[in-house]
Amino acid sequence: MNQSNDQTKTVCAEFILLAVVVTLATTALALWFFKPFGETVMIRGVGFAAGISVASALPYLAYLAFRVSSLYADNDGLMRAALTDRLTGALNRQGFDRRFRSHLRSLLGQSDKGLMLLIVDADHFKRINDRLGHPVGDVALKKIAGTLKRLTRESDAVGRLGGEEFVISLPCSNVDQGEMVAERLRAAINRLYVGSGTKGAQLSVSIGGVFMRSPQPFARVYEAADANLYRAKEGGRNRCTITAITTHGHGRLRGIDGLPAAAAPLAR
Repeated sequence: MNQSNDQTKTVCAEFILLAVVVTLATTALALWFFKPFGETVMIRGVGFAAGISVASALPYLAYLAFRVSSLYADNDGLMRAALTDRLTGALNRQGFDRRFRSHLRSLLGQSDKGLMLLIVDADHFKRINDRLGHPVGDVALKKIAGTLKRLTRESDAVGRLGGEEFVISLPCSNVDQGEMVAERLRAAINRLYVGSGTKGAQLSVSIGGVFMRSPQPFARVYEAADANLYRAKEGGRNRCTITAITTHGHGRLRGIDGLPAAAAPLAR
């Protein structure tokens, strides 16, 4: 919204500059045209021309400001819709990629900053869909997404990559801080319930995450986080597995030796 206001101000300033140029040109033309008729007529003619120019510009300026502001507001709304998952309100892949890249750029030259990538995956989600129905499954996804957004900061990024898998980009100063956030999210979701009575289910998620202090390609970071998610699932689900990544040489990843390059499929 602030960007839209700045753009509206810029357009209005350009219009005002144009109006000033037109007024000066009209005044000069009136001065040349009325000069032969004497000083009194010339002054009145110049004043009239300048006054008309300014008076006619004001309503146009007001209308322009209104229209431009409205168009930018509509554009912002369309942009948000294009970058947001329709079901859960979380960022979609494109929206999350933009925010994640922005978080990566903030790490450049900042040795005291770090970034945590968390993959949050609903446990036994297929059972919920099969036993309670897809509408209840959608409710579960909305509740999980709402909890993730509520318990993270506006500066963080919460996205849905597809199905029951969410991803969070979390700027933090150290791995312990990221682990605390991940555990808080896990515990909060574990208190959620969908359905009613015997036809209900308590929700839980498994979380895999990696912490980094320097920019890394998303594919590499995601692979490491997904491997940690696999570990959390294998360890019994409803838990967090977090590791830290350090760089060595030309951005090669260290600290994840021994993790499977491509984990075998696991019922989530």
